[in-house]
Amino acid sequence: MQKLLERLFTICLILSLLLALIMVVTQIIGLLIGNGNLMIQSSEMLTQPTIILAALFSGIAFILGYFPSYQETRKE
Repeated sequence: MQKLLERLFTICLILSLLLALIMVVTQIIGLLIGNGNLMIQSSEMLTQPTIILAALFSGIAFILGYFPSYQETRKE
């Protein structure tokens, strides 16, 4: 179960960052060529999937925090 969650975490993290990067690059291209419609469309199309993937990898990271290998050991 832990391996599956680690892989899902990695996939969601990479996809979220990739979609955010694509959105920013597309908006920069739209700014450079003076196409405001391109900037708005890229934001409308990619914002929601990026946020959903970010929420997924955050939730998976929270769950992984309960596995013993991810818990911090306290030294007293």
